Amino acid sequence: MVRQQKKGAQNITVAVRVRPLTKVERDRHAYPTTKVLDHEHVLVSDPDDKMGGLDYLRLDKTKTKHYCFDHSFGPEAAQAEVYAQTARELVPRVVEGYNACCFAYGATGAGKTFTMMGNLEMSGVIPLTLEDLMQQVLEGGEETLFKVSMQYVEIYNEKIKDLLNPSDANLDVREVPSKGTYVAGASEKLVSSASECMQMMHEGNLYRTTEATACNEVSSRSHAVLQMSVHSKPRFGEGAAKLGEPRMI
Repeated sequence: MVRQQKKGAQNITVAVRVRPLTKVERDRHAYPTTKVLDHEHVLVSDPDDKMGGLDYLRLDKTKTKHYCFDHSFGPEAAQAEVYAQTARELVPRVVEGYNACCFAYGATGAGKTFTMMGNLEMSGVIPLTLEDLMQQVLEGGEETLFKVSMQYVEIYNEKIKDLLNPSDANLDVREVPSKGTYVAGASEKLVSSASECMQMMHEGNLYRTTEATACNEVSSRSHAVLQMSVHSKPRFGEGAAKLGEPRMI
């Protein structure tokens, strides 16, 4: 899901991605129950034997559900395609001064980490977003000075831990009129490139809470929140001496 906010209004885009069957699922002869029909529509079937036997009371009932989303991606969808249809359009809005948010939601083993982070061969939404963000900041540097910083925290069992400074493991969420909602005490690091951001994230991920589950041997048992803040000011003219408001993605 991606969200961008403009002058009091808001725009929310909802996308769904269907992952392929895992090796464990194929080995036990499982079959997919979700089918992407086109770029928006998805069919979800309800197997009769999901409870270990046939549901004879409902054999004559149609249990297939039809859903419509802003974007639907099948197992064959590439990482770049998912990014292009979801988070990419948020980046220029952030540089212009709007707030934006992108997050992944799903059950354990649904593929959230792969979609957001990717792997060495296929970058996910976060690395691709960082690359575009830094590129646009560099391109806009002739008339505007930019300062980019990042914050990376973990939420687990109602406790917030600073992944950039793991010694801070019990932070508070606060809200003030001048600043809005923020994590008090979380460190904020200045960054100058997408690779520097990714390096800090990889180091922070070493401190994330993981635990094996039936669906995923190294499942992340927590929520990780990355916040990028872009501060800007004009190089010349009125206002050049004062730093602008932060833009967050």
